[in-house]
Amino acid sequence: MKYIVDFVIKYNKWVIVVTLCVTAVFGYFLKDIRINPDITSYLPEDEEVVRLFNYVGEEYGGNLLAMVVIETDDLFNRETIKQISELTSELLLLDGVSSVTSLSNILDIRAGDEGIEIRPLIDEYDLPTTVEELKRLKKYVLSKNIYRGSLVSDDAQATLIVCRLQGDADEVETARAIKEVVREKELKEKIYFGGLPFLMLDINNIVVKDLLFLLPLVGLLIIFALFISFRTVRGVVFPLISVLMSCVWTIGLMSLLKIPLTIITNIIPIILFAVGSAYSIHVISKLSEQDQISGVTPEDYYKERLKSVILPVALAASTTIIGFLSFILGSYLNMIKEFGIFAGVGIFSSFIISVTFIPAALSVLKRSDAAGHLKDEKQKLLIRKNRLTEMIIKRPLPFILFGIIFVVASLFGIPRIQREVDLLDYFKKGTAIRSSEEVIKQKFGGSMPIQILVKGEIQSPEVLKAMKEMERFLDAQDGVHNIQSVADLIEEMSYVIGEGRKIPDTRAKVTNLWFLLEGEEIMAQLVDPEYTEAVIQATLGSGLEIHKVKRLVEALDGYIKEKNSPFCSFEQTGMPLVHLKLDESIRKSQLQSLAIAAISIFILLLFLLRSLSGGLIGLIPIGFSLSVVFGAMGYFNIPLDIATVLVGSICIGIGVDYSIHFLARYRLEFRKKKEVNAAVLKTLQTTGKAIVINVLTVTIGFLVLLFANLIPLQRFGVLIAVTMLGSGFGAVVIIPAVIVLSRIHFIKERRER
Repeated sequence: MKYIVDFVIKYNKWVIVVTLCVTAVFGYFLKDIRINPDITSYLPEDEEVVRLFNYVGEEYGGNLLAMVVIETDDLFNRETIKQISELTSELLLLDGVSSVTSLSNILDIRAGDEGIEIRPLIDEYDLPTTVEELKRLKKYVLSKNIYRGSLVSDDAQATLIVCRLQGDADEVETARAIKEVVREKELKEKIYFGGLPFLMLDINNIVVKDLLFLLPLVGLLIIFALFISFRTVRGVVFPLISVLMSCVWTIGLMSLLKIPLTIITNIIPIILFAVGSAYSIHVISKLSEQDQISGVTPEDYYKERLKSVILPVALAASTTIIGFLSFILGSYLNMIKEFGIFAGVGIFSSFIISVTFIPAALSVLKRSDAAGHLKDEKQKLLIRKNRLTEMIIKRPLPFILFGIIFVVASLFGIPRIQREVDLLDYFKKGTAIRSSEEVIKQKFGGSMPIQILVKGEIQSPEVLKAMKEMERFLDAQDGVHNIQSVADLIEEMSYVIGEGRKIPDTRAKVTNLWFLLEGEEIMAQLVDPEYTEAVIQATLGSGLEIHKVKRLVEALDGYIKEKNSPFCSFEQTGMPLVHLKLDESIRKSQLQSLAIAAISIFILLLFLLRSLSGGLIGLIPIGFSLSVVFGAMGYFNIPLDIATVLVGSICIGIGVDYSIHFLARYRLEFRKKKEVNAAVLKTLQTTGKAIVINVLTVTIGFLVLLFANLIPLQRFGVLIAVTMLGSGFGAVVIIPAVIVLSRIHFIKERRER
C-alpha cells in the first residue's frame, strides 16, 4: 500500500493524465453497445430446454410468433378484408419473417366439384366485395373450429395476423419493421401488437429510455446528497467524476467485448452511481480530517491520510466485488453471470479511481484548498456526541433487543416469498403491450408458444392417432388453446370426403390424402421433409402464475412418459418449459450465490480481524438487513424474480463494507485510547459520519429505480434501499451496542499477540 500511495502522490499529474486517457479509450467504444432482450438467451446454450427450443425454431420455420390483432365492430367488411390481404403480402417481404398466416392466405380444405379442394381461404386476386359474399365468408369461417377462436374471435370483431420469425432473425428489428409496416397503413381499426418479439422490442426500448432518464436523475440526487453532506464543491465533484469514469470503463469494456446490455446489466451504471461513490466519499472524508497540520507538507499530509484509508476501502471494495462475483459460480443464468462479472469490474474501477485519481487530483490543488478549507467544513460534517450516541454507549441492551425482535418478526415473512418469471408481469398495468396480450388472451387464447416434438413414421395411422390423443390431452389442460398439427389436416380432409372427422385406418388412405398436401407452405411448419418428425403446436395465455405453468409442464411430462413407445415418442418444449427452467434457476441462484457470498466474506473478516468473535460481529449488519429484506418480500408480496434475486448477495457484498469501515476505525481508536466507550464514540464521530453519508447516497441512488419502467427494477431499487438502511443501522447502532455491552476485546488480544 505504501508503494501505491507514494506513487500516486509523487506522480500525481501522470496519474491524472493516464486515467483520463483510459476513460477516453473506453468512452470511444460506448457507441457500439448493444441490447439483448431475448429471454431464451439468458439460459446456457447447452441447456436441453434451450437446445430443443432452438432446434424446433430452426427446423420448423421459427418458434417466435409476432401477432398483430385487428379489431373492429364488424370484421367482415370489404375495406378490412382488403387491408388484411395487403398487410399479409407486405409482411411476407420483411427480412426475418418466415411465414405470415391471416384470413387472406390460411389454408382451407373443402369439398369441390371434383373432390377435395385445398386453397387459400380467400383468393387475393378475387376478394369478396359484395354484402352477400362477405356474409357467406363470415358464416363459413365461424362454422369452422380451425378458424374460430384461433384466427377470428368468436364475436367476429377481431382477427389475427401471425408472423412467424426465422430462427436466425433479429427479433427486435423484425418486430420494429412489422410495426412500421402496419402503422404506415394508417388503419382506422384498433391495432394491437403481441407475442414475444414485441415484448423484446418493448424491453429494448425501455432499457434505452431508462438509461437516458435514470442516469441523469440519480446523478442529480447524489449531487444533492453529497452537497448536503460535504458542503463543498470538491466533495460533490470528485465522487461524481469517479462514478462517471467507472461507468464509462465498465460499459465501454462490455461494448469492446461485444457483451450486450440486458434488463439486468443495464442497472450497472445505477449501481456504480449509488455504490461506487462510497469509496471516493470515504477517501475525501479521510482527507478532510485534520488533527494537526502545522509543519506538515501537503504531500506528507495526503500520504498519511491515504495510507490510513486505502486498506479499509480496499477491503470494502473486495467484499462488494465478492458479492457480485458470487453470481458467477452461484447463478445458472447467463445474464446474471454477466451482471456479476461486470458489476464487479465496475466496483473495481471505482475503487482504483478513488484511491488514485481522486487523491492525485486533490494533491495537485493548493494546500489551503485541499486541507485548510476542509478543516472549516469538518465541524459541519462530524456527528457530534448527541443523544443517540449517548444512548448507544450508556444503554446498549435496548438497541440489541430491538434488532433481535425485528429479525425474528422478519423471519416469519420469508416462507411467504413467491417467484415470478413471466415477462408480461414485468410491465406496468396499462402499458400497450399488457393491453395487447390481454386482448390476445381473451379473444385467441394467448401468444405463448407450446411445442411437442413427435418422432416416428409420421404418415403411419398409429402415429397420427397418437398425435391426436396428445392434442386431446393438451386441450384438456387449463389455458391451452390453438392446438394444431398435420394430424388435424388429415382428419379434416377425411371429414370432407365423407369418412368422418378421424384419422384413416390404413396407411394407403393416409398417403392418398397426404399427397394433396404436398407443396403447401404450412407443411414445412408441421412436419420434416423425411416425415420422421412432426410438431404439435399450441399457445398459452401470458401472465400465468408459475405454479400453474409448473402443473402444466409436469402433466405433460407424465403423459409423455406414459405414452412414449418405440414407434412414437414425444418431447415437450416451448416458453412454459423455458419459464419453468428460469424459475428453477432463479431459486438455485438465490441459494447458491448467497451461500458463496456469505462464506467468502466471513473468511475475509476472519482474515482481517484474526478473531472469530470479530468476524461474527462484522456479519451483524448483513444478518439484520437480509432478515429485514426477505421478510419484507414475504409480507408485502414482492416476488423473487430476475432482478430481486440479486438483492441478497449484493446486500452481503455492500452491507459488510460498513462493518469493515467501522471495525477498522474502532481498532485504530481502541489502540490509541485503550478504552471501549471512548473508542466507540470516536468511531461514530468519524467513520460513522462517512457511513451515514454513504447510506444516504446509496439509498437515494437505488430509490431512483422507482422511476424505472420495468416492475422488477422498481422492486430491486426498493429492496436494495431497504438493505442499505438495514446494514447502516446494523453498523452504526447494533455493532457499537454489541461492542459496548460485551466489552469485546479481540482487538487488544491481537495486538498483545
